[in-house]
Amino acid sequence: MTDAEHERLMTRPRPGDFAVVDTRRRAPLLTYLGKRLSRGGFLMFDHAVICSRVRSGTIYIVEAMPSGAKETVWHYDDHDHLWSTGLVKTSTKAGVAALAYVNKPYSWLDYAAIAAHAWHLWAPGMRHFVRSTKHLIGSQLVDRAELDAGIHLFADRRWRGYVRPSDLADLILEIGDLTPEGAPVTAGSHVPVKNREIGTGPRPRSRRRRKAVTRR
Repeated sequence: MTDAEHERLMTRPRPGDFAVVDTRRRAPLLTYLGKRLSRGGFLMFDHAVICSRVRSGTIYIVEAMPSGAKETVWHYDDHDHLWSTGLVKTSTKAGVAALAYVNKPYSWLDYAAIAAHAWHLWAPGMRHFVRSTKHLIGSQLVDRAELDAGIHLFADRRWRGYVRPSDLADLILEIGDLTPEGAPVTAGSHVPVKNREIGTGPRPRSRRRRKAVTRR
């Protein structure tokens, strides 16, 4: 096996790994407003997916959709994205757990609830609504699947279900910011893998990086 092939193998997503993505999609008005008011939660990346399985080199993901989450082939190579592979502790069981949420929908109300909590607003039943698994946006689905697999991505006592794409990106960028530009993660790389305490405010501006290395 050549060094290049080994590097590709080491950085290939595994079941349970997650990614944040800039889909460049135009959201419906109410969803757009919810995202805009979430204190930076959807500013750089507006979507999150989780790897459910890898078959013959093909990566399958579970991603949330308004009409219901679905399992599909990874199709975001031409979009800015970050994979957690080798940087954030995940579980292969989370890939299987994610399949339990296929067909779970979401709506603009999910974004409105996240935005309201970001601004410390309160409404009766909002905490229960945010933590419900009957409706999940992408970042919530990722976090819930990891929890079902025994992985707690966040240790900051946040509401269960209060997870934005920026929060997942922060977990990746905390390690990625320590990695030199273009440096691959190889078998000889000793990369610390840990969960991180994340605040509820907007995350700092990062420099852009393409594909599965980092975007800053």
